[in-house]
Amino acid sequence: MSSAHEEAAHARQPEASIYTDSDDRRRHRGIMQAIAEEMQRPFDEIAELYEEVLRQMRARARIPDFLPVLVSKKVKQICRRH
Repeated sequence: MSSAHEEAAHARQPEASIYTDSDDRRRHRGIMQAIAEEMQRPFDEIAELYEEVLRQMRARARIPDFLPVLVSKKVKQICRRH
């Protein structure tokens, strides 16, 4: 049987794979906050969308340094359509 600690670690695993390290996470979270303010949307809504787009783009990114710009652009496009 798995313990609650193991289950919690497993539940966090997908998010951990999105960010390369704590600095990467902090950088993306700052971008999410800026988009939420610019688009006048709740942070949680933007964070969920941003992380989904980031997850998709990171899987096929050739130059990861461009991800913040590309993900931001895509998230803003989606927000404008909805």
